[in-house]
Amino acid sequence: MEDDGAATSDAEAFERALSHLAPHLEAVGAGKPQFSPYKRLRFEDQVRVLLDAKVPAFSFIYGIPPKAILEECHRQGILTIGTATTRDEAIAMEEAGVDVAVASGFEAGGHRGSFLRSSEDSLTGTISLVPQIVDAVGVPVVAAGGIADARGIAAAFALGAQGVQMGTVFLACEESGATTLHRQAILSGKASRTSLTRGFTGRLARGIHNQLLEEVNRPGVAVLPYPLQRALMRNLAVPAQQAGRSEFLALWAGQSAGIAQYPDVATLLQSLVNGVSEKLA
Repeated sequence: MEDDGAATSDAEAFERALSHLAPHLEAVGAGKPQFSPYKRLRFEDQVRVLLDAKVPAFSFIYGIPPKAILEECHRQGILTIGTATTRDEAIAMEEAGVDVAVASGFEAGGHRGSFLRSSEDSLTGTISLVPQIVDAVGVPVVAAGGIADARGIAAAFALGAQGVQMGTVFLACEESGATTLHRQAILSGKASRTSLTRGFTGRLARGIHNQLLEEVNRPGVAVLPYPLQRALMRNLAVPAQQAGRSEFLALWAGQSAGIAQYPDVATLLQSLVNGVSEKLA
């Protein structure tokens, strides 16, 4: 779903947001993008693809799907998994009939999925959020955010979670489909500093702190509503990747990116299985 203002954002707003990217576009040999009015994508049409494919699980963020969609998922035996960044969001999901609640701490990479309050007002850490949600709901709780090794998994179980969701350490593996520059940035040992920004997509998200993130976070930098800002930034992403300029890329990563060390998924999984077995023995 788009943010308020996406449908009415005009060419003048586009040019203001573009002005901060123009020097970087020129540096990587990219042409200047042109404004075009936003065309809304219907959430219901996107979900229909999943329902028709009869996927085993439907995971979502930024709120709760309409009742009719959740009911059809249940009729088809599709497990519904919703993301909560606060205790109240988890309660709302359980009341709506969502099967599993993901307790997403603010350490997590990528977008903050907040929907009852602003993202900036929903920045609870994983170690605090998980037990709050475990105590508040009866559905299974999955811990997410800053979990990057066996120690984090064992800690999540100790807090009452019944599972974990891990992103950044898997993103570093070549099987993830992430670009080489992105994987190298995570595994470089220089990814320990991450920051939150709206400048990459228009919504609050966490990535590795680089030149681009620092610039879009400066006071006065114009940011378009989601998903317009995301579309604008894509004009820089592809040529920057081709030019090998990681300083101009949105490099999603959580706060534990600095301890990621495995470039292949088999080795990573084996380390997690062995490590958790030792911790919980």
